[in-house]
Amino acid sequence: MRVALIAAFVTLACACATGGAGGDDGQGDASPATDGGGPKTDGSSSCPTGYTGAGCTSCAGGFHLCGTSCSQDKANTPDQGCTHGCGSPCTAPQNATAKCTSQGDCDFACETSFDKTDGGCECPTGQIVCNGTTCQQCCTDSDCPGHQTCSSGTCAGCQAGWGDCNNNPSDGCETHLNSTSNCGSCGHSCCGSFCGCGFLGVGGESCNASGNSFSCGC
Repeated sequence: MRVALIAAFVTLACACATGGAGGDDGQGDASPATDGGGPKTDGSSSCPTGYTGAGCTSCAGGFHLCGTSCSQDKANTPDQGCTHGCGSPCTAPQNATAKCTSQGDCDFACETSFDKTDGGCECPTGQIVCNGTTCQQCCTDSDCPGHQTCSSGTCAGCQAGWGDCNNNPSDGCETHLNSTSNCGSCGHSCCGSFCGCGFLGVGGESCNASGNSFSCGC
């Protein structure tokens, strides 16, 4: 019995010493395959300042694209090109001032009385630019129809010697007040003057001029 136990102990010791059953096979434990660089990332941790994304081809937060480069965002003011500007101040068309949108892009606002269009700032239909800065119906008398006068940018009233005798403002002051039937004012007939109307409406009366004023005379 004692001899059998010693023999079993020797056999077990030999098996351990020679890599027998249950021991290390010399190959080590199996492990997951790796690519040597760890899991793939978007590359942002190694991108230059201002860049992010796979291949570092996108602009990071706080940066915007200028040409082919990412530039740091600016203050949202037009003299700096707004937040997304690329080095030049915002420009504005005539009769407008530059401004920034809430998204940081350049824009413009038209001066008072001008309407904003795709091409810039224009006067409303029927108006023209006066003094280079204001849209009005007229700038001078010559801009008004039918001998009207221009007052504060509006065609109103008649030039001396002319009247709106048909009460139609669209054709202005169409009547020259130099006739015996409209002498000095619309409907003023010289037949009622002290010269009378002559015989059968002929002779006697006349509408005489004094500068741009007219009055009945003999």
